[in-house]
Amino acid sequence: MKRLLTLISLLFLCATIANASHAKKRSRVHKVHTPFIFSDSATDTISSYNLIYFAQSLIGTRYREASSDPSYGFDCSGFVSYVFKSFNADVPRSSEDFINVGRKIRLEDARTGDIILFTGTKSHHPHRIGHVGIVYCNDAGGLKFIHSTSGKEYGVTISSMEDTYKRRFVQVIRLLKQNDAFQAQAN
Repeated sequence: MKRLLTLISLLFLCATIANASHAKKRSRVHKVHTPFIFSDSATDTISSYNLIYFAQSLIGTRYREASSDPSYGFDCSGFVSYVFKSFNADVPRSSEDFINVGRKIRLEDARTGDIILFTGTKSHHPHRIGHVGIVYCNDAGGLKFIHSTSGKEYGVTISSMEDTYKRRFVQVIRLLKQNDAFQAQAN
C-alpha cells in the first residue's frame, strides 16, 4: 500500500510540474520588433572628421557576426553603431533599421560621415538592407566608405564604390548636421 501511495504521489507531482511548465510557456510575452526612434540632438555637434579619424583607428579589427565589441570584432552594423555611440549618438544596432533614420541624400551629395546602405549579398538578404558603412570620402577619386566586411578583407576596411557595391547600393543617409551646413555653403 505504501508503494502505491508513493507512486500516486510521484505521478501527482509530475503532473503538477508539467502543468505549471505548460502554463509558463503560454504566459510568455513574445518580443515584438519596434521601430527604432532616432533622436538627432547628439549629431548636432559631431565633427565628421573626428568620427572618421576614430573609425580609422579600428581598421583591421576582425569581422564577427552579431558583435559590436572591438575586443571580439564587428559585424557591419555593430561597427557603425559602435563608432556613432562613441560620440554619444544613439543609432540603430541593426542595418535594416538605418533605413528609417536621418535624411536621404543623393549619392553624389554624400559627405564624410554620412551612412551608406546596401542590400545583402545573394545568400544573405538579397532584397533588403543587409550592409551598412560610413562614407570616408566622395571626391574626384570616387566614393570610398569604411565598414566591417565578411568579404576577403574580413574586418574593418576602406572600400571603393566598385561594381559589386554599385549593384547593391540602396541610399545614403545623413545624420550629421555639420554636413548639411557644408552642403549649403557649396550651393
